[in-house]
Amino acid sequence: PFELGNAYSEIMPASDIATFGGLCALASFDRSELKSKLIDSAAFKNFLELVPDVRDVIRDFHESRYTTCLGTLERLREQLLLDIHLRPHVAALYEQIRQRALKQYASPFLSVDLHRMATAFNTTAALLEKELAQLIMDGGIQARIDSHNKVLYARRAHHEVAAQHRHAAQVRLRLHAEL
Repeated sequence: PFELGNAYSEIMPASDIATFGGLCALASFDRSELKSKLIDSAAFKNFLELVPDVRDVIRDFHESRYTTCLGTLERLREQLLLDIHLRPHVAALYEQIRQRALKQYASPFLSVDLHRMATAFNTTAALLEKELAQLIMDGGIQARIDSHNKVLYARRAHHEVAAQHRHAAQVRLRLHAEL
């Protein structure tokens, strides 16, 4: 696998494999795929060591350090735009990476304070609200926004809510039986 970079060095340098592969993975992989296919992959790890900034962006993204991750990506933007092959895709990749980060940030919560989230994404609550509203309209996340209180509320699927109610009822019955 790492030899691939050497075998095809006339076509694409190994550092480009790390950069292109890393950015595409950030735009499309979930956390477990990032970990297994990039971070823990001995073969791809060799490529990533050639481009420490991309390696760090991937790790920061995986570890939910969005301010650092997106900041490093911004510092890399000018360099990436110089690449004749990557240039036409940089804006779309960055947008997809940011949307994936927004989804990943919000996913474990029933509600999220937009002011705190805005801090994590180095933006304002008002701009973040617009971004999240578009993500909701596009079907990227199932949520609603309380604009007055600046809170994002997750919309859980009915079967998830029903399962939580059943579990709560079971716990309540067990507690009553123990008393």
